Amino acid sequence: DYLPDFNFNNTAARAFSVANALEWVTKYNVDGLRLDAVKHIEKSWLRDLRAKLISDVQPKRNNTQVYLVGETFSGDRQLLKEYIDPCSMLDGQFDFLLRATILEKILMRRGTMNELEQFYKDNDAAFASALMSTFIGNHDIPRVIHFAEDNPQWGDAWAGGRERAWSNQPATVGSQNAYERVALGMTLLYTNQGVPLVYYGDEVGLPGAGDPDNRRAMQWSGYNGGQQWLLDRMKKLGTARAAHPALRKGTRTTLSVSADTWAYQQATGNDRVLVLLNRSDGPRQISLPAGTYRDELTGAMVSGTANVPARGAMLLVP
Repeated sequence: DYLPDFNFNNTAARAFSVANALEWVTKYNVDGLRLDAVKHIEKSWLRDLRAKLISDVQPKRNNTQVYLVGETFSGDRQLLKEYIDPCSMLDGQFDFLLRATILEKILMRRGTMNELEQFYKDNDAAFASALMSTFIGNHDIPRVIHFAEDNPQWGDAWAGGRERAWSNQPATVGSQNAYERVALGMTLLYTNQGVPLVYYGDEVGLPGAGDPDNRRAMQWSGYNGGQQWLLDRMKKLGTARAAHPALRKGTRTTLSVSADTWAYQQATGNDRVLVLLNRSDGPRQISLPAGTYRDELTGAMVSGTANVPARGAMLLVP
């Protein structure tokens, strides 16, 4: 009564499917694959796919690994880890627990930044061997802009939002505050290790309830002030991440943390960036290490103490 499954416990069925995946990878020179609903796939299929990629594809690409990322809608770290092994199964998974935590601590302002910092430490340790995909929005939840409103339209970060998918659908958000909070959440993704995913439209705060309302046609123009501001900030975050290896693969060291602020350093080799985050609705001062710094987001020069704007961030380079 629904889509039939391949029986991947059958060797021939498994070989057929793996060969099909290899055909896509080789014919179109694919760098990586997103594997949907991994917890419903036999691990033998994953192992066979990885083995064939290693033996048949990587030797033709200077031994460059084909990135395999899985989708497992769960906040259970152990379940996600079961499928992660870069040598035999997945390189990483979409980090749903990280998504929910960022929504709660940054967008919805629940709990403290101290708790967020501790979560990151625990998460880093749990997925030390993985290359996780980090995100705050996707097709399984309402659009993230609505969690970031002064009064969030959903009170649970795991809400599916389908009760409003066909009626009482949310409209474009007018308040600048919500766009600034989304940007703050994106700043976390763009200044930490992992592979950031931006669900189309979140870069302009596209509105929408649960599936299928969160799949509205992309808005290409006619942005309000908050949408244009968010898009401009996303471009600056992308530029900064591309320019600084420290933001992609650096070691994070906390400089200070409080209920509403978190300052950390990302460093690798000679590259160093100070990341200052303030989720509160008022500016906050954060003391800096000795030196003069340039903010990659605004171009401002600061030293001694930085005045971080409400719902804002600074990326400081010496």
